[in-house]
Amino acid sequence: MAAAARLALLLLGCVGLLRPLGEYIGYCPAGWSYYKLSCFKYFSEPRSWDEAESRCQDVKKGAHLAWVEDDLEAATLRRTIFYYQHVQPVWIGLQKSKESQAWQWTSGKDYSGTSEVPGSGARGASCAALTHDSSECPTRVCSYQPSGAKHHGRP
Repeated sequence: MAAAARLALLLLGCVGLLRPLGEYIGYCPAGWSYYKLSCFKYFSEPRSWDEAESRCQDVKKGAHLAWVEDDLEAATLRRTIFYYQHVQPVWIGLQKSKESQAWQWTSGKDYSGTSEVPGSGARGASCAALTHDSSECPTRVCSYQPSGAKHHGRP
């Protein structure tokens, strides 16, 4: 637990640079950031991956840890992470399925392992995160879509 708390301590937020656009169009709730028809919010409390996912769901119905759908989105998130800090990674919504042991996004989509976040997940771990220059485990960002919005197969 000490390692998880230490690693999650720098939950410094992803996608905060995008806030003005989200507030301008009125698509996201106050305090949430906008990117590609999704809303993001950063929370600074240290948590494990499971606790972070639960917190996302508690804060906003339909919210989950953010998932990455393509290289451009991953690059945007990496740049945003770099804006806040340069060392600690940020939790993303990617974990190993307990049943199949395959990597899966919180959206339910299987992780291809070929493009979105190459090398996600720490060796032997079951969670994943994104850093400003690579992918590993931990920290977190919540993501949700306002009702009625559909994008790239997201619920």
